[in-house]
Amino acid sequence: MAYDYHDEEILGKPYDARLVRRLLTYVKPYAKLVFAAVAILIVVAGFELALPYLMRSAIDDYIVATARRVEIEEDASEFAREFVRELSLDLVPVDAAASSAGAAYFVRSKSLSGYDPRMVARATDEGLIGETNYYLADREAVKRAGLDAALFVSAGSVLAIPSKELAGFSPEQIWMIREGDFAGVARVALIIVGILVLTFVFTLIQINMMEMTSQRVMYDIRMKVLKHIQNLSLSFFDKNPVGRLVTRATNDVEVLHEMFTSIVIMLLRDVFILIGVVVLLLKLNWRLALVCFAVLPFMAWATVVFSVRIRDAFREVRVKVARINASLQENISGMRVTQIFRRETESFRRFAGINHENFLAVMRQIKVFAVFMPLMELASSVAIGLVIWYGGGKVLRTTLSLGTLVAFLSYVQMFFRPIRNLAEQYGTMQSAMASSERIFLLLDNDSLIPEPEEPRFPEEVRGRIAFEGVSFSYDDEEYVLRDVSFEVEPGETVAIVGATGAGKTSIISLLERFYDIQKGRITLDGVDIRDMPKSFLRSNVGLVMQDVFVFAGDIKGNIRLGNTSITDEELRAVAKHVNADRFIERLPATYDEEVHERGATLSTGQRQLLAFARALAFDPKILILDEATSNIDTETERLIQEALVRLMEGRTSIVIAHRLSTIQHADKILVMHKGRIREVGAHQELLARKGYYYRLYQLQYAQ
Repeated sequence: MAYDYHDEEILGKPYDARLVRRLLTYVKPYAKLVFAAVAILIVVAGFELALPYLMRSAIDDYIVATARRVEIEEDASEFAREFVRELSLDLVPVDAAASSAGAAYFVRSKSLSGYDPRMVARATDEGLIGETNYYLADREAVKRAGLDAALFVSAGSVLAIPSKELAGFSPEQIWMIREGDFAGVARVALIIVGILVLTFVFTLIQINMMEMTSQRVMYDIRMKVLKHIQNLSLSFFDKNPVGRLVTRATNDVEVLHEMFTSIVIMLLRDVFILIGVVVLLLKLNWRLALVCFAVLPFMAWATVVFSVRIRDAFREVRVKVARINASLQENISGMRVTQIFRRETESFRRFAGINHENFLAVMRQIKVFAVFMPLMELASSVAIGLVIWYGGGKVLRTTLSLGTLVAFLSYVQMFFRPIRNLAEQYGTMQSAMASSERIFLLLDNDSLIPEPEEPRFPEEVRGRIAFEGVSFSYDDEEYVLRDVSFEVEPGETVAIVGATGAGKTSIISLLERFYDIQKGRITLDGVDIRDMPKSFLRSNVGLVMQDVFVFAGDIKGNIRLGNTSITDEELRAVAKHVNADRFIERLPATYDEEVHERGATLSTGQRQLLAFARALAFDPKILILDEATSNIDTETERLIQEALVRLMEGRTSIVIAHRLSTIQHADKILVMHKGRIREVGAHQELLARKGYYYRLYQLQYAQ
């Protein structure tokens, strides 16, 4: 599968089921943690939904626990009798002495709001329900308050007093009369505090669970990305910049972390709350709920328009950010050239233009949000206004309790919050889908050097190399090697020379199996290298390149490369063997000296000596030197030449060099030209032929 260079500009869908299914395969090992976190999430959502209901209970049952007097005359209409029968479970009978005719009852205003509003309204209009609000009090509480029971209307063990009469009582008397209500409010308050504490504890546990799961998933994805990158052929890296690959394992994975820990959890919680709010609104008062839902068509239309606009704006921002990153990377990497040629002003001007384009794109994105979010707030405010208008009228008509109205307002605000959250997280969700798509594009890339299904090994690794009719192309079109055949005997030193582009380095890359050949075969001690595990092949073939890569760390770490089986004594011995100890011992911390990234504090010659020590420490049977003695001073070259003699002793060696003076003593010299071997022989023999090698020699030494 090809890997698009411009994949930074990929814009995923807000939700892609295919990508989510693949992401879930990484979550599966931690399913128990996820299920536990979701279960806790449901409990927390339930707690959140319970709070307005508890407020309703506190208001209706205790704070405004008023009642109305219901009187039934002897000749009451059938409607009145039917109404009383409907309320039978909630009626408190008044003593017979209190009513001269028919029957009298007290019914709580909260209970009236639970019945057909039309029936309650008709009963009120017909005078069946009294206009005066009463407070119901316990007879013993009235006695403790020192009040005359004659002030109250008797209803068995319960007494009722008009609400307006309470104004004449002292605060202490009101406390005693409404002691049960105060206790009820305190009880509800304690329950609310307990729920809030439990919510805090459960939320803390749930966040820790999801963070742990997310971090483990991100760890697994990063490890898989790195492992996959390590197995890719060098042809992949020829086409893809390092910065882009680093972004896959860092920025893109971090976006997935944000999705797991923030968006997914918030989305699940909001879905539970949204469903719960809808059910509770319909349960509290379905008519008022429908009034509240009247704004939903407008919100749906606004959301659809917003999703299209923000998608375009988000795509543009991603493109501009990708260009900023590319420009910054180029400017910083090429800072030396910029300063040498005094192009700081031009570079700054070019970056300023790209940065300004990004600024404009971000401002367009902000404008979309600046219109949409106030629209959502407006819709929410309209819904609250409708609830107050319609519900307030019902409260005045005693067809809805005040507590129910307050709970309704809380639930309405809770209802619109998930919708706003979804809009706010739209861009992040889209970014997460795009990041996951880029990660999977990388993981699906098939530019791999395959491992053999049935590995084969030489009986003994002696170092005999054979190229048999090898042809190779980097792009499967233009061949850089054509029908190359040669043999290198164990312990033999073979040099490869030729003009730039002749195919010298390609031979080395094929021998290390950085690429696979299209035609022919390469054998090591009679076994095709494609039949060997790559780790086995590369452990027996040591490569010292012209551009030595030095890792940040210390000197001994750069020689060991993580191989702890190499002891400090062995490490010092190999450094001395290749003359690297001469500069290492002069360093302040010697082998523990800190080395900066890419060996910036070391000279070219010192880095090459370090590479020789590294190669010798791993003791390969075959040694390859790719321009390892170029670009160094004469004194360092002498040290390196001495090191080379020791390094190549007893090993099969292949040397690529532009300086012909360094390969005059090679057992055999291969002369490459345009992907073919033109001449083979020793130094003096090739000079005598006066062919390609002779002309190369003349070019270097004619003057």
